[in-house]
Amino acid sequence: MAQVWQSKYWPKFTYDRERVEPYLATSSQKVGEITGLIDGLPNTDREEFHLSQIAQEVMSSFGIEGVPLNETEIQASIVASLKHRDRREITRRSDAVAELMAAARSTMGPLEANTLFDWHRLLFFGIELEDLGRWRRFDLEIVRSAVVGSNDVLYKAPPPDRLEQEMNVFLSWLAQDRGTPVPIKAALAHLWFESIHPFSDGNGRIGRALIEFVFAQQCALSFSFSRQVERDKKAYYHALQAGRKEGRGGIDATEFIVWFLQTLENASVFAREEAQFVLRRNRFFLRFTQLLNARQEHVVRKLFEQGPARVDLGISAKAFRKISGASTATATRDLRSMEALGALKRSKAGGRSTVYWLNY
Repeated sequence: MAQVWQSKYWPKFTYDRERVEPYLATSSQKVGEITGLIDGLPNTDREEFHLSQIAQEVMSSFGIEGVPLNETEIQASIVASLKHRDRREITRRSDAVAELMAAARSTMGPLEANTLFDWHRLLFFGIELEDLGRWRRFDLEIVRSAVVGSNDVLYKAPPPDRLEQEMNVFLSWLAQDRGTPVPIKAALAHLWFESIHPFSDGNGRIGRALIEFVFAQQCALSFSFSRQVERDKKAYYHALQAGRKEGRGGIDATEFIVWFLQTLENASVFAREEAQFVLRRNRFFLRFTQLLNARQEHVVRKLFEQGPARVDLGISAKAFRKISGASTATATRDLRSMEALGALKRSKAGGRSTVYWLNY
């Protein structure tokens, strides 16, 4: 089976502009809307949202590859990295991964091979890996199954003796191309890099860091892209394959670009809902904080801390009692008091099945 890099058109990527344009317009609009919404948040909330999205990007990018990370450690490392990058010592893998993300979002071009080598070393900090921090020195195949002996090869990457030249061409394009819209350039950069697959491992995660890098040259993404990818990994891998087809006069990347722009739009819509949740939470506290007692405020803050999915479940007297430590009678009285204030709405079910929902 011939590989895309064996094509006479390689590495000339093309796409159907007429087909792509509607997706580009819609995704750009959605990205602009969420960026404006986040910029309008109070400073503390904006920083909290920014932190949560970077942490989510790290967790999801690793999750796509089936590599678990400790979310608490990642968040702590990201906070430290954002505040103390110049004088910070990396002592654990979460620190190194946070540094990689910070570097991808703050490095101004041109991107060099040595920078990618640094990213690779950060990605596998404290882990023994063949060809760490350098281009791989062996052939690499991507197979459909991890079962030993499977011959179902999805893709075969360029051989090691071609990698230096392949990456020189890629990095030159990345530095010089100025006319391509940023979202399309990010899509092409990811597809091209994944097609070269220059490292022994971690190509997907480095490739997604490249997406962050490309956007950051103009305006860093204000939300997690990889979280949306993780929701449908099959579509992601299918799009990569579909974007490596030889077309008229080039490698037709249209299918991958369309998938990328749709995913970008969906990711921005999800993030918009999260940002609106923060705004609704703020309005709730602005309206009711002065009317709530300490127990009531404590319980409400705990609910909001757990996010919209938990808030939408409502709260029972039992849950209120568990969070606040109050007695059953006190919990019931506090809930009814909040209902009278208009802070809660009570379900129609009575007795132990009674649930109250925050009026936010």
